[in-house]
Amino acid sequence: MDPIDRRILGLLQNDARLTQAEIGRRVGLSAPAVNERIRRLERSGCIRRWTVLLDDHKVGADITAFVEVLFESPALEREFVKLISGLPEVQECHFVTGEFSCLLKLKVSDRQRLRELLLDRINSVVGVRQTRTCIVLETPKEDPAIPIPEAGGTARRTDGRRKP
Repeated sequence: MDPIDRRILGLLQNDARLTQAEIGRRVGLSAPAVNERIRRLERSGCIRRWTVLLDDHKVGADITAFVEVLFESPALEREFVKLISGLPEVQECHFVTGEFSCLLKLKVSDRQRLRELLLDRINSVVGVRQTRTCIVLETPKEDPAIPIPEAGGTARRTDGRRKP
């Protein structure tokens, strides 16, 4: 991946609806050259998928919660991941260091749905010893963009400009 690919990724993270012609204008390439670079970034797995960020409150997912999960044995973790992969309310799953084994991020419509997920789906899984849940009160910053370091290690902002 060269510096132009990195700039293209930064621009796309900031606004995936930019036309290839506009991206080309900003990085100094033709639209077909941008198209080929984007396709190569997709094939290589740098771009995993295209998606839309929704306003959770406007679509009715009013509660965000983080759930720490402790397993009786590490051997049970993979089966747990298969189960929660089928739950659309589970946005993220991370194996973490510390007291607990796993950290989940959930977005649900209401307290009842949170309760159902915790009691009926997560805590009832064989091998789950304990969970601890934190409900989010406010989210002043939530940004899925990944800082993209340049070849020399300096990160760029998601709009493609160098960070101050």
